[in-house]
Amino acid sequence: MNIEYIRERVIIALANYCGATKGQLAAFEEHAPADTSSKKRKRLHFVVLDKSRVSADLDPVSCSETRSRVRPFPPIHEITFCSSSWRRALSALDEESCAWLRYCYGYDLDFAHQVSICKFIWQQFESKSRGSKITAKKRARLSSLVWLAVQHYATEGTGRIGKTYPAGELAKLTGVTKSNWSENYAAQWDELLWLCQDLDRSALRAISRKRSDARSKILTS
Repeated sequence: MNIEYIRERVIIALANYCGATKGQLAAFEEHAPADTSSKKRKRLHFVVLDKSRVSADLDPVSCSETRSRVRPFPPIHEITFCSSSWRRALSALDEESCAWLRYCYGYDLDFAHQVSICKFIWQQFESKSRGSKITAKKRARLSSLVWLAVQHYATEGTGRIGKTYPAGELAKLTGVTKSNWSENYAAQWDELLWLCQDLDRSALRAISRKRSDARSKILTS
């Protein structure tokens, strides 16, 4: 299974192409909505007011099309249509996988996605560190690093535009010295990054399987 290929497909599927076609206002700017330079002959129109028939002289108006193409734009962008199977597969994923893919590859900053990702990573971390002696103070500091680890891995591991955190800055944010960080926190930081990588790979594999299963059902039906 080619992870890079799946990653590219997900990025394309979650990209926003709504600006690829011109809207109605742009069309009116390029083409005048009305042209009265021709058809000057007058026609007699009648309007009924209070049961009385009143005549009114009105000029016929010649309106030009507000599109510059012989064929109109399709109602949905071609790339959006071709990648719809990936979006359907995305909606069938579990909460944390869907949130991860939307955040990393769709640049979706919905706070609910961030909460879902952090809760899942922290639960996985606590499960793996069960039995090890970690003080309450250190546990609180480690929990505050979860979102930083997500941002760091999303930038380095998935190519998402974001921020990375060197060891010196992490020590400062955690409130410890550099030596204390390297001795007591660096290993747990690497564990958080590994959990982010594992979520990334598992989410990409899951969306590929969901899409393949859906396509197989369509072909066999």
